[in-house]
Amino acid sequence: MPNDASAPTTLDEKIRAVVASVLRPTEYFLVDIEIRGHRGTRVVEIFVDGDDGIGHDDLAAISRDVGFELDVDEVVPGSYTLDVSSPGIKRPLTAPRQYQKNVGRELRIKYDDPDDGSTQYDVVTLTAADNETVTIELPSGSTHTLPYHAIERAKIELPW
Repeated sequence: MPNDASAPTTLDEKIRAVVASVLRPTEYFLVDIEIRGHRGTRVVEIFVDGDDGIGHDDLAAISRDVGFELDVDEVVPGSYTLDVSSPGIKRPLTAPRQYQKNVGRELRIKYDDPDDGSTQYDVVTLTAADNETVTIELPSGSTHTLPYHAIERAKIELPW
């Protein structure tokens, strides 16, 4: 049987594939996965969000379904702890849909300046976001449109 070049090969890719299949019929999306530890002590953290947020009951259902799929397919070798949660306000934004749902909010952002390529650190207002770019308004009033790859880190700036 020929090897499918598109088949997931790393543990991260395999878990992402399982989560994608569980989330496909829902309104929720995968934000990030973190895998820590070693065989037998591994912790798999899955961060899921929705355009209108996500409730505890939905997180529990997703956790149950993902855990079942991971166990049936023996995706994670040895014992592991699964933690499925929303990303929370303190976690960095990573998915375009996260930026889209936070248009109008202030962000603390580290990015490559499109004019001179220098690294910038600013508190900005997110004025627009699509699947390819974000538009930010700087404190000076000027705006930049940035591709996601130019953003090193962005977090919601809390008002207090």
